[in-house]
Amino acid sequence: MAIIGIDLGTTNSLVSVWKDGHIQLVPNSFGEYLTPSVVSFDDNGEVYVGKIAKERLITHPAVTFSEFKRNMGTDRMYYVGKRGYRAEELSSFVLRRLKEDAQNYLNEEVTEAVISVPAYFNDDKRCATKNAGTLAGLRVERLINEPSAVALKHHVNTDNDESFIIFDFGGGTLDVSLVEAFDQMVEIQAVAGDNYLGGKDFDEAIANYFYESNHTSKSMFTLEEQGIIKKEAEALKKELTHTNNATRTFWLEEKEYTISVSNQELIHIASELFTRMSKPIKKVLNDADMTIEEIDKIILVGGSSKMPVVAKYIKSLLDVEVVIDDNPDESIAMGVGIASAIKERKGEIKDVILADICPFSLGTAIYDGTFSPIIQRNETLPCKRSKYYVTVNNNQTSFDFPIYQGENLVASENLLLGNMRVDGLPRAPKGAVGVEVTFMYDINGILDIRIQGSNQNLHKVILNKNMVLSKEELDRRLEELKKMTLHPLELEENKLLIEKAERLYQESNPQIREYIASMVRYFKELANTGKEREVHEQYVKLAVMLEAIERRNFDFDNFDESFWSEEDE
Repeated sequence: MAIIGIDLGTTNSLVSVWKDGHIQLVPNSFGEYLTPSVVSFDDNGEVYVGKIAKERLITHPAVTFSEFKRNMGTDRMYYVGKRGYRAEELSSFVLRRLKEDAQNYLNEEVTEAVISVPAYFNDDKRCATKNAGTLAGLRVERLINEPSAVALKHHVNTDNDESFIIFDFGGGTLDVSLVEAFDQMVEIQAVAGDNYLGGKDFDEAIANYFYESNHTSKSMFTLEEQGIIKKEAEALKKELTHTNNATRTFWLEEKEYTISVSNQELIHIASELFTRMSKPIKKVLNDADMTIEEIDKIILVGGSSKMPVVAKYIKSLLDVEVVIDDNPDESIAMGVGIASAIKERKGEIKDVILADICPFSLGTAIYDGTFSPIIQRNETLPCKRSKYYVTVNNNQTSFDFPIYQGENLVASENLLLGNMRVDGLPRAPKGAVGVEVTFMYDINGILDIRIQGSNQNLHKVILNKNMVLSKEELDRRLEELKKMTLHPLELEENKLLIEKAERLYQESNPQIREYIASMVRYFKELANTGKEREVHEQYVKLAVMLEAIERRNFDFDNFDESFWSEEDE
């Protein structure tokens, strides 16, 4: 039974598998590799995932959700009526769809996956990702950092001995990793990142520029209209990947709006975002104690790295070769697939070793509330470190050891993973009694803690501790989600076309709206007849018309009404 690799992204998700001696991306029901990480619910309790859900972001914004990856492992709830969903539950629907796609592709059941996560995901977010896999019916024994997956793919494909930086700029997160690769070894030296910096933030910056340039504010528009504005901002951003100037024209409540931005203007519009990009690069160089002169190249991956201004900024910041990956959207998925094949011990690559690191420091709090790291960030996994702690008061009989993850000097500002307490210490002057605390952290994120001393031997395992969902809650929600059905794959094309038409109806002027309404009405009526040939013919006509409207090429004055006439009917 194959182990699949999944790139669970903020904007899009992909699935891959090692097959016939090489890694292959798995197509979805539309024959595409990218599945939008969007989930929508209808009144009948059916769940839409991917392209259909993305269309519903504008037409049904109250029950359609995206970018929830950013809130993995938090208590943020997404409500459909009175029922609230956590980010990991919404992610589980995406994973279920990817699992279905893989099963159809392989023609066999799939039960296990390796899933990528941003390198800078903390323990709660990693645990939530594993929980999402569980809720989707997948066993997830291995998580792999996204830039580590890219480094693995790069080295397997090139087999060069080199030092390089992976700059992974996705829809919602930025990860930077410094890598040394040689022989069959891929060794991660340092990682840094920003869990709240991605292409979606550029969309937001362009949308805010629209509000400002039109002397309006976000609050003046409905949720549906805000959705249209954000969609147009994203489209404009994409246009700027192949032109220096882009303009979008669209309709809101029978009023025409225009937004124009150049790449040069985008640099100023999003100046704060560029400043944030530089910080992780500087951090990995400092942590690895390396200079930019020791780096062979910087590899840009992730969908948002396709923006020319990103490469331009990196080149201006660092005097080093900047390489944009041939398929930046797919690199992580390819790497995760390779990691899954290594886990399966596939003969072709079984000897490749990925030496990953601990992205955050792990430690405890001492008497004055200061954080005392025991395992420092960027330690190679697995690792084992110990520290000796003594009493700070006369006749002290107990120790409290809260377990924290993070880099803040103030312990309580870091992520609390758990707590251990040592009781029954002998009464003695301060400093005369102590215990040894040992942290062991493995590649799967399992933290094993041992405390020895004063005739005591305490042991505690923090197994990807989730501070949000208990095992009982996880089991209960698993049973609930099993009862919810995903929209059938075989009906997706027709449903997508209708959702696209409804979305374009909202975006178009009154004249075009009239045509869209009549076209959709007839298509729905015909679809209910079950006449496959006639349905297909009208599907093609509707698809062509909607594509023309989408591209702003709809020539209303010269429109041939016989294209959609009563005679056709």
